[in-house]
Amino acid sequence: MRASMDRRSFLKIAGVSLASIAGLGLVGCGGGSAASSEGGEALSGQIVCSGATSFQKLVEAAANQFMDKNGDVTITISGGGSGQGLSDIKDGKAQIGRSDVFAEEKLDAADVEKLVDNQVAVVGMGPVVNSKVDVDNLTTEQLKGIFTGKIKDWSEVGGTAGPIQVINRKAGSGTRATFESAVLGGEKAPDDFKGVAEEDSSGTVVEKIQQTDGAISYLAFSYYDDSKFKALSVDDVKPTQENVEKGDFKIWAYEHMYISKDADAATKAFIDYMLSDDVQGKLVKDEGFIPVSGMKVQKDAKGTISNK
Repeated sequence: MRASMDRRSFLKIAGVSLASIAGLGLVGCGGGSAASSEGGEALSGQIVCSGATSFQKLVEAAANQFMDKNGDVTITISGGGSGQGLSDIKDGKAQIGRSDVFAEEKLDAADVEKLVDNQVAVVGMGPVVNSKVDVDNLTTEQLKGIFTGKIKDWSEVGGTAGPIQVINRKAGSGTRATFESAVLGGEKAPDDFKGVAEEDSSGTVVEKIQQTDGAISYLAFSYYDDSKFKALSVDDVKPTQENVEKGDFKIWAYEHMYISKDADAATKAFIDYMLSDDVQGKLVKDEGFIPVSGMKVQKDAKGTISNK
């Protein structure tokens, strides 16, 4: 059996040989538990899991635990954003595609029909700014003005004068889609407004916010760190899990792990583990998320979610 450290080191190789690993295939078929397949045989194989970075750390932590329990299974996790995860699962380049948005928002109906949606957690998301910014709260309308380029200086929203440096996620990001849906309400920024940067991962946004005076962006609560940046209230509501669960904080999303309908035993077993008490009862909360049982969620025809 491989040592835990070896497996964990392998896990963190972001996307190395993604296509070649996916091509190795997995042993077994049908459903399975976290320890064995339905036939009682030990699980084995390679699982590639790509996509949203907002809950990548949660999935990495769960994967470490799962591999400790199943020594012949190796899980490789990479980022790339929700669009990448959904594209990879559609094209057979990954066994699991992570997404902050429903697949219907990114894929054709025929492709969605081939997938199974596993909602494994709920995440709050909100605006964050460089620690030197002396603003603690913004209204939804002010946020809309900032992220559409209409509001350009912190003095316009009660802060000390200085240019607002907008850091966005790239277009395929589910975090961006969630934030824009809640804040912009369908309004689009002008084509000539790009902000100062568009980053492809939440981790890079954290670094950029720290390095850029006057910067503003948005992150999942799981990335919040008061020592690195400042999280803002929105409409005088603090960005907390409790306020998300109560329906008071409006920027949040389901975290999805999509698999194909003919997924192998190891993949199904890992999804089962993500939904088990081991993960939902402790790890989800420890990593800054809300268990799926903590929300009453409804999806309309356009994929919009709301806390009912």
